[in-house]
Amino acid sequence: MKLDGRLWITRNGKNLAGQGRIELLAHIAESGSITQAAKAMGMSYKAAWDAVDAMNNAAGSALVQRSVGGKGGGGTRLTEAGQQLIESYRRYQEEHRRFLERLGEDLQLESLLQLMERLNLRSSARNQLAGQVLSVQAEGLNDRVEFQLAGGQVLHALITHASTARLGLEAGAQLCALIKAPWVHLLAADAASGNGDNRLHGHLAELHADAEHTEAVVELDGGGQLVAVLSTAQAQGLQEGQAVQLLIDAEQIILCA
Repeated sequence: MKLDGRLWITRNGKNLAGQGRIELLAHIAESGSITQAAKAMGMSYKAAWDAVDAMNNAAGSALVQRSVGGKGGGGTRLTEAGQQLIESYRRYQEEHRRFLERLGEDLQLESLLQLMERLNLRSSARNQLAGQVLSVQAEGLNDRVEFQLAGGQVLHALITHASTARLGLEAGAQLCALIKAPWVHLLAADAASGNGDNRLHGHLAELHADAEHTEAVVELDGGGQLVAVLSTAQAQGLQEGQAVQLLIDAEQIILCA
C-alpha cells in the first residue's frame, strides 16, 4: 500500500512550521524571486512576503534577504540560516517518507484505516454497524447486498446498481451500515409475526422512556449494539435483560464504504 502524507512538527502542543512555509523558502532559493515563488505556491505576493516576514521574525535572524537594484538587478535570496533550515527539514522529510513506506508494508494497516474512517464518520443515524460483504445479487432494478456483522449475524440491504458500483461492493469488501433508530422494529424473542427482510437477535441492555417514546438499546448476539425507538405504549412490559428480536427492512439500510 502506498501512503502519502505531509510533515508537521509539534512541540509542547504547538504546531511548528509546516511543509508549506518550507516549500516557499525552497521556491525562493530556486528562483531568486519572491514573485515566482508566490506564483509556484499559488499565493499572492503580499501573502508570500507576510509569511517570509513572519519566519524572519520568528527565527530571530533573517532567513530571506531582499536586495534592491545593483548590477544584478536585485532579487531575493536565502541566507545561510535559511538554507540550513531547508536542508534540515528535507532530512526529516526523508525520514518521514521512509516511515510511510514501512507503514505501508504492514498487512494489518488496511483494516486499521477502514476502522479509523468509520470512527470519523458523522451521521444523523444512531446505528452504525461494520460488516463484510458476503454476496451481491441483482434483484430487478436493484442489488441485494448480503453482509455479515462482526458478531456473525447477517443483514441484507437493497440498493441501486449504481450505488453498488460507486461503492465498489463485492464479496469480501468492507462496509458500514447506517440505520435510523425509528426504522428498527423490536419484538419479543418468541414472536413469530412481523415483516422485514432482516431479523436480528439480542437482549435489552437499556431502556430510556419519556411520556411518548422509549429508546431501547439492544446488545446483539455475538457483539454489536442497535438502538430502536418505539412508543412508550409499545414498550409496556419490556424489561432490561429480556431477549428480543429486531426487524429491519432491506430498503431502510444505508450503506457506505
